[in-house]
Amino acid sequence: MSGLIDTFREATLLQCSFLEKLLDLDMASVADFSASMTEFLQPSPDNKFVYGLAAGRSALALYSFLQLMQNHFENVFPFTLEDPVQRHYRKGKNLGIAISGSGETMAVNKYIDDFITRGGEIKLITANENGTAYKMVSEYEQGSTLVIKARTKHATNKDMRSRLSPLGTEFELEVLAFLNALFADIQSRLKGICEPSCPEYRSTVKDFEENARLISEMEPGHLEHWFKRLLPRSGRYVVGGVGRSGLVARAFEMRLTHLNKISYWERDFNTPSFQIGDVYVPITGIGNTYEAMEGTVTALSRGADVMPITANRSSRLVSLLRKHGRTDDIAIVPVKPEYADVFSGDTSSTTWLMSDFTKFRYPIFEINSSIFTNSVVAVGAEFLGIVEAGMRRMHV
Repeated sequence: MSGLIDTFREATLLQCSFLEKLLDLDMASVADFSASMTEFLQPSPDNKFVYGLAAGRSALALYSFLQLMQNHFENVFPFTLEDPVQRHYRKGKNLGIAISGSGETMAVNKYIDDFITRGGEIKLITANENGTAYKMVSEYEQGSTLVIKARTKHATNKDMRSRLSPLGTEFELEVLAFLNALFADIQSRLKGICEPSCPEYRSTVKDFEENARLISEMEPGHLEHWFKRLLPRSGRYVVGGVGRSGLVARAFEMRLTHLNKISYWERDFNTPSFQIGDVYVPITGIGNTYEAMEGTVTALSRGADVMPITANRSSRLVSLLRKHGRTDDIAIVPVKPEYADVFSGDTSSTTWLMSDFTKFRYPIFEINSSIFTNSVVAVGAEFLGIVEAGMRRMHV
């Protein structure tokens, strides 16, 4: 499996280069995007509604941003494609944020059209200036576009990225990191610091990239063991997580499906009970989440394996697996030393409600766990002999 370790490192470093690309965006366009978001989010007594118009993993990247807004602004309410625009539409108090790498996702374009028909403000992030979505929004008076050049799921060029970053992983990761970095700039602007060079945005992107590079230095022997335990199995995969980690978990579960694995997200209605041969993969930065602990206890009691992805070596979850002699089944995603205290300790949670700490925590783990799981998918595709074209056939 030594070749798979090389694949893991190559995939991780490639994703680091994706993050670096975000520093090459036109800062005037980033500043305009940030300034308009700041204007919408300015404190006011009125309720405001933000629609996230996206599908698949792009939607999960956008929903992370919507969660940030909901956590920080009491009267800002996010909605998704599951909520018809008509239901909550209030002229002047609605904002649509559309994400579409190809610009050809029919459901997204339909909702863009709904927004345009009702006269609402809409923003689009896309990789395709020739796409239908770009044409619709750029020609609309209250529409604005931001292009992030990246490979999407519709790309057909058979370059290295199709092996190490299949099915639009590049665009999805860049959107996730961009929006989280943009939020730092928005917070700065809300405090009255409005720099056209977007220093908060740039420093946040650099921080994400520095943290991500640590993943490529993970201990090869342990990674090799982890891959051997995770990939060659015929049982079912159940992936769990809450909050923004839960969004990473859902994105990972989608890719396991594309690898032709039988996989479920932990809280789907059709998720079966654990049985011998299954594996439970909780993704939790702090490692003390009530749901992760409950799922781990249940999985172990029914003979399933547990292979968590976490950043906290001193968590209750790690302690529990250590008692069962399964420490090697834990993937510890590294973070820079200055964040070590954030991911330490065994403070327990007895409720599904998020603490203020969890709500406002800097999203280092979410970015790193996204990159880690994307690299695991690249390893899985190579180990299982699945090329991007095969994954595309499994894609909805």
